Amino acid sequence: MTDAAVDGEELAEAPAGRWRVLRDHKRLVMAAGALAVVAMFCGGFVAFGGVSALTGGKPAGSAGHGGTGAGAAAGGDALLDFDDIVVNITGTTADGASAARYLKIHLALVYPESPDAEAAMAEKKPFIRDTFTGFLRQMTVEDLRGSIGLIKLKAELLKRARAVVGDNTPSEVLISDLVVQ
Repeated sequence: MTDAAVDGEELAEAPAGRWRVLRDHKRLVMAAGALAVVAMFCGGFVAFGGVSALTGGKPAGSAGHGGTGAGAAAGGDALLDFDDIVVNITGTTADGASAARYLKIHLALVYPESPDAEAAMAEKKPFIRDTFTGFLRQMTVEDLRGSIGLIKLKAELLKRARAVVGDNTPSEVLISDLVVQ
């Protein structure tokens, strides 16, 4: 009889405990939802110019693109276009054996437009191309997979271009074609 009484009390308390747990989880879900809404609002606010957009100023990211930022006194950006670069890279077959592949890439370097920068970039173009070719020959097919592979490739090419020029004149690498065969 005491066992039946204990079992009956446990059964009576169990649903109330479940509701308490569900109520606590509901609060957690609501708090997470509110936090997500605030985060989306803040992200949109920053993406569309932040505080400067509300005050009538230029968005924060526009200083380097023809604005009054450093290096933009003579105008916008210029491009140093490279002809197609074709190199052999290493790939693997389905059974794991090494296989020769080819990489064809067409790219351009972005730099601030000024007579001094244009002369320096034109003078260094053969050296930049040679550095790019040497680096690209070391690549593997796996290095180029996915968007992260493309991002890493652009970052490494930019780093090498800046090393050849000797300063931060090249500001970006634009890749128009990338073919692995």
